[in-house]
Amino acid sequence: MKENKVERIKSEKDGLDVWKDIERYAQTGFEAIDADDMDRFRWYGLYTQRPVEEGRFMLRIKVPNGIINADQLETIGWLSQFYARSSGDITTRQGIQLHHVRIEDVPHLINELKKVGLTTQEACGDVVRNVVGCPLAGIDDNELIDSSHLVNQVVEKFIDNRDFSNLPRKFKISITGCDHQCAQHEINDVGLVSIINEEGEVGFDLWVGGGLGARPYFAQRLGVFVWYDEVVEVITRVVEIFRDHGYRDDRRKARLKFLVADWGAERFREELEARLGYKLDDAPQAEIPDIQRRDHIGIYEQRQHGLHYIGVAVLRGRISGEQMVSVVGLARRYASGRIRLTNQQNLIVLDVPEENVEILRDELALLDLDCDASPFRRGTVSCTGRQFCKLAVVETKQRAEEIILHLEKAIPDFRDDIRISVTGCVNSCAQYQIADIGLVGVKGQENGEEVDYFQIHLGGHLGRDAAFGKKLSRRVRVEETKFYIERVVRAYRLQRFEGEKFYQYIARQELRALETIDEPLRLEVVGV
Repeated sequence: MKENKVERIKSEKDGLDVWKDIERYAQTGFEAIDADDMDRFRWYGLYTQRPVEEGRFMLRIKVPNGIINADQLETIGWLSQFYARSSGDITTRQGIQLHHVRIEDVPHLINELKKVGLTTQEACGDVVRNVVGCPLAGIDDNELIDSSHLVNQVVEKFIDNRDFSNLPRKFKISITGCDHQCAQHEINDVGLVSIINEEGEVGFDLWVGGGLGARPYFAQRLGVFVWYDEVVEVITRVVEIFRDHGYRDDRRKARLKFLVADWGAERFREELEARLGYKLDDAPQAEIPDIQRRDHIGIYEQRQHGLHYIGVAVLRGRISGEQMVSVVGLARRYASGRIRLTNQQNLIVLDVPEENVEILRDELALLDLDCDASPFRRGTVSCTGRQFCKLAVVETKQRAEEIILHLEKAIPDFRDDIRISVTGCVNSCAQYQIADIGLVGVKGQENGEEVDYFQIHLGGHLGRDAAFGKKLSRRVRVEETKFYIERVVRAYRLQRFEGEKFYQYIARQELRALETIDEPLRLEVVGV
């Protein structure tokens, strides 16, 4: 096997061993950093950001299951203000990213995070990434089981574990006990979803091999019933299979999804059971919920009597250091200080007594964190974009904000669920393939000049009859995209059947009709 550059770098020095180098570079400065060590920095959550000439980094903080307390979020908020120009992005894996970070400040930042129980270790790199779950674990009265403790056990299993610090590529895990499957098991390398067997006992349904990127795959169901006490061991064996059989020679095919696609579910189950040393129980076929909205935005009762949670939309997932600290102050004053982050880049304040609900709602709204947000604000996610990311070819955060504000003004009475993804490249950090309207940044030429476009994908969704969005040949200039989406949404409102969701409307359209879905409506919908 011909060893590629990344495999060489990992074989010469484990990514976990770069910490002493980070401390040394904090003294010697950015210019002294060895190129191979720069790649190993990912094992501590560090990526160089655009423009590289400034010598600044993105620092990703892991928040397992999106569960974060007041001290932790407050620490991130203050560190953001002092060391990261008050930057903050909530990710689609329930973490937080800071920008503008200097190498000189990295050891101090990481040590301060460690004091409050947070880490950046293995937030990036060819390792097990942040483990995601339902942000309402232990809160939602309808969940089958609180899986947050399992998430913590899985995190402890893999963190700083050199048996798993050199995987073929990144590895993503989702564990949820909720009944609406909000943790997106379909697009994770391993997805565990709570299920009830024929005896009425609760366990987990196991899915493997999901992932997006340039070549997306939905996870395959193995048909096994995993007991609570088996979860950590089963996941460990799955990661071992990936470590030992993943395609290391070609990073474009190094994710687990390609191995599962080649092997199939039956062979993968056989290999898993061989490593476990016993047969797993068969699982009954679980009902897949037909739930498009998985964002937890709004005010709802908790299972804890007399308490509520308030889920608020964070405009395009970007939250400043000042906002973080202010949210913490409100959560301490009017609730318990417990906060959750969602994979829709939003946040939730827990444990709000009835008498404090109204005032906390209003105080959060003053921070531009609205629990009664428009479907465009609550349903739009965006990646880091060209402002910071070296892979992105277009800006996303600014464009997402433009789209949201335009749609809120142009169609203020639209209240149906709709998910919009604004993604800077084909790597799908903002999950464009599973959005109702997915926008992917591409480059083009007009009159000999380079132009920024969005490639259009329509009708993606998870849940029942999950499907990736239909890729259109059509591209739209980035500055025109907000008008394009407005016309598409208006077309949906005029032409849909009663009760029809957006993805269902798209599914019954021919591709040829979708290419011009907005054009016949330009005159027809004026004034609507």
